[in-house]
Amino acid sequence: MKQLSWILPLAVLPGAVQEPPRRPNFLFVFADDQRFDTIGALGNEEIRTPVLDSLVRDGTAFTRAYIMGSNQGAVCVPSRAMLHTGWNLFRVAKGIPEEAPLWGEVFRRNGYITHGIGKWHNGPRSYARSFEGGAEIFFGGMSDQNRVPVQDFDPSGQYPRSRRRIGEKFSTTLFTDAAVRFLEAHKGDRPFFLYVSLTAPHDPRTPPREYASLYDPGKIALPPNFLPEHPFDNGELQVRDEKLAASPRTPEEIRRHIADYYGMISHLDAELGRLLEALKRTGRAGDTLVLFAGDNGLAVGRHGLMGK
Repeated sequence: MKQLSWILPLAVLPGAVQEPPRRPNFLFVFADDQRFDTIGALGNEEIRTPVLDSLVRDGTAFTRAYIMGSNQGAVCVPSRAMLHTGWNLFRVAKGIPEEAPLWGEVFRRNGYITHGIGKWHNGPRSYARSFEGGAEIFFGGMSDQNRVPVQDFDPSGQYPRSRRRIGEKFSTTLFTDAAVRFLEAHKGDRPFFLYVSLTAPHDPRTPPREYASLYDPGKIALPPNFLPEHPFDNGELQVRDEKLAASPRTPEEIRRHIADYYGMISHLDAELGRLLEALKRTGRAGDTLVLFAGDNGLAVGRHGLMGK
């Protein structure tokens, strides 16, 4: 394990001019519906995630991070609102209040270039407050992974539906391309906060061809708490997520879902590697803090459930 070393000066000469420390850049990558146990380095022996494994090996991993839950089926809405505000579920359950300070907004006020890419499930107003630039912006919860309805950055902050266009690449590649373009174009000394929010591995679980065949469903282990049906009515057994597989669940169908889920994550991992290579190529790897997180977990067969 790497050790953080501190070098302290023995003395400061009288009258010496001390340069203020350079503020780090921040690259935040947000996965959509990626479960806690889908990183090889954290104990999953089936999944292939070499880039995420390297982040675990060279950085710090939080293995007991939880969200407070939700009062709606789209759990990612309050989860993301809590992330961006630091406020708890009960303060953002109905949306992000205007008085709530936003993560990107605080960076902007402190001189950072803020650039938002990908999924934003908390409305145009909070996005406009957070970012001074952006690309391939998706104001929604889910879509066809190969045809995401996105918008270009709008300095007015309005983002009318009429300005939507279809991204003609697989979502993870589309958003990664935009992030790489930002890194290659960024000039000057202002530090940046680059927010890259993916729509993978959220369903529809349709990984690109190479990754669709990466995992053999017949060799995928069922979750230890797999059940054909949930043992009691939790009031949410007929919501959209729960209709993604037949009920009662069968081992064969759940293995197929997990294989596709893992394929989405392995593709995400490869695109993350491309983004980190761009950081190195542009000379910013040494002064950029890289953070990776998921907005919430997913059952995919556990306890007879499929959803969040």
